[in-house]
Formats: sequence, structure tokens, C-alpha cells
Amino acid sequence: MLYFFGTQLFAQDSKGYVGLSLGVSIPSADTGETLESGLELGLINLGFRFSETFGATLNWGASGHNTDGGLVTVGVGYLSFGPMISAGGFDFKPQYAIVSTVFESFGEELTIDCTGFVLGGTYNIPLSSNWALAANADYLSFKPTDEEQENLGLGDESDNMFKLSMGIRYLF
Repeated sequence: MLYFFGTQLFAQDSKGYVGLSLGVSIPSADTGETLESGLELGLINLGFRFSETFGATLNWGASGHNTDGGLVTVGVGYLSFGPMISAGGFDFKPQYAIVSTVFESFGEELTIDCTGFVLGGTYNIPLSSNWALAANADYLSFKPTDEEQENLGLGDESDNMFKLSMGIRYLF
């Protein structure tokens, strides 16, 4: 009986999943002083397990924010990928991120290309054999890749955001 319980505790019900999520993105540190919290959209949440414990994940998402005065809107889009470590209903996902930040004010736009990382965790809540809910908590940190942007004072520190979201997954 202990063997059966132990193997089921760490067993995953699916080889992979594809899903969507919706939540809040909360800027932190210096970024949090100028940007307000915004809407987080997880447009593609994709994962594949090579075994019950190890797999890979790919996520594509975006968030939108206003500045304190509301004169500037900021969009942060990202594509992240990396390993996935699963135990029970929990997935730990450290990922490399390609980030694009767009600042818009009075019809003018400035786009800054960035790289960074995501430290993510997901708790999976099964609904049926093919559907599950996902409670996500992710920490995104990114910095401009262009030396010109760093010289403008846009790259002296990394920008950070804490993202909380709920999603639905189709399991296969």
C-alpha cells in the first residue's frame, strides 16, 4: 500500500498540456515605483513531460500597465522556455525569456528588446482526464539587450514583475 501511495503521489496524469491563463502582473522594485499593476495574459502555456518528473515548457504572454500619472502606457510581451520539474500536482519552471517592452505616449512608441529569466511555479488542479485548472505564480526579470538603450539609462538595472494567474489546460 505504501508503494502504491508513493508512486501515485508523484505521478502525472498527462504527457503534456496546452492552456491559457489570465491574471495580474505586479511590477516590483524601481519598476513598481513608476508602473501600476496590470492585466496579465498567458496566450500560450505549453508543456511536455519526458518522464513523470522532468519535462520542458514554453510560454508566450503579455501584460499591460499605466504609469502613475497615466500619460504613458507600457506593454511587456515575452516568450519563455526552459525545463520543467514536476512533483505531485506542482510544476517548477525556470526559463530563459525573450522580452519586448513597448512604451506609448501621445501617439509615439518606443520599443525596447530585452532578455531575462522567469522563475515560475504552477499548481495543477485536475477537473477531468483531459482538463485541469492551473494556478500560476511567476517572477519575470529582464534587462535591455541593446547598448544604445543601456547608454540612455534604460538598462542600468533590471525590471521585475511578479505575475499571479489562473488558467485552463487541455491535457494530452
